[in-house]
Amino acid sequence: MPGDALADVAAAVGLHEGRHGVEEVLRRLSEHGGAGNRRLSRLTGLPVPVVVAVCAELRRSGLLAAERPARLSQAGVELTGRLGWTRASCACPQCGGTGIALPAGLDAVRAGLAAALAGAPPAETRLDQAHSTIDAKLRRFAYLLDAGAFSGRALLLLGDDDFLGLALSLAGRAVGALPPRRLTVVDIDPAVVEFSRAALLRTGVAAELVRHDLRRPLPPGLVGAFDTVLTDPPYTLGGAELFLSRAASALRPGVGGQVLLCFGSKPPHETAALQRVIAAMGFSIHRLVRNFSEYLGAGVLAGVSHLYHLVGGTGLAPSVVGDYEAPIYTGEVRRPGRTYGCRSCGARLVVGRGERWATIAELRQEGCPRCRRAVFRPGPRAPRSRS
Repeated sequence: MPGDALADVAAAVGLHEGRHGVEEVLRRLSEHGGAGNRRLSRLTGLPVPVVVAVCAELRRSGLLAAERPARLSQAGVELTGRLGWTRASCACPQCGGTGIALPAGLDAVRAGLAAALAGAPPAETRLDQAHSTIDAKLRRFAYLLDAGAFSGRALLLLGDDDFLGLALSLAGRAVGALPPRRLTVVDIDPAVVEFSRAALLRTGVAAELVRHDLRRPLPPGLVGAFDTVLTDPPYTLGGAELFLSRAASALRPGVGGQVLLCFGSKPPHETAALQRVIAAMGFSIHRLVRNFSEYLGAGVLAGVSHLYHLVGGTGLAPSVVGDYEAPIYTGEVRRPGRTYGCRSCGARLVVGRGERWATIAELRQEGCPRCRRAVFRPGPRAPRSRS
């Protein structure tokens, strides 16, 4: 196989990670013997549509077997052997690499929390909402407890469509933890605020529920008042910068304030941009845990996000101080559409916001305009317009 074949696969799908991203797919398949698209996305950090596209090209090059889920062909096994990649996985089988094992006392919380959330409002995708799983909520509690960021602290949740305020309260009681000195929830969605208010009232938890658009500065009573902030912002760099700015404003003056940021995988250049935003405000990255939180839905991201544990240093200052008018939600941010190839006739079709088909589901429903078939292979993103 030519030495640049993996680079050719990366170029064919427009992979930001280049040849290294293709190597990651092959290496993970070598470790695990095979994997579905969603699991492979979690293992590599590549979005699910990109994993699908890479696997399709690897099948065309003969490195993957034809059947699904993806697994190496004999040629793929021989290649990974020549490259010296081990077939053994070194991830911890107990915690899955998160470094957090849930206390035994939380086992009884799962059923009660699921029942309490049975009538919760559905996720509003327009606001980039995606509900985390019960275990993800409990894992966040365990992390806060282990980090000394929960008991006796003033705790602010910036956005809470996960209803973490309720989960933290129930979990804290179950393990006998001292509750936060102050618990405040801020969210733009009235349905989230009202459901949380009623649920917390039923459990007898004292909490402040504030409906507020974070594109506007925090109310004065929330500025400089908290020890810990947890936020799961919209999945855009602008959304992360805005929510982190409000978090910085909310922390007490001085060093040591803690922020837990939940944010999904991005290509290397976008991840570097996020980390520059973090550092520019005066935060240090105390810890980064990949695939820490799992979600119901969020299919493109394989239903996971990473946890950034940030600590405020001297000179901590938000980069956004006043009103914020730029787009923050993924539906508002104009991105170039992705090309899809018709498997039957080879037609190249662009899908995305502002295109003839906004989603791949719409294209499948209508069918290829040339042959009317409805099976497509993902390709690279279309080039950005220079207008």
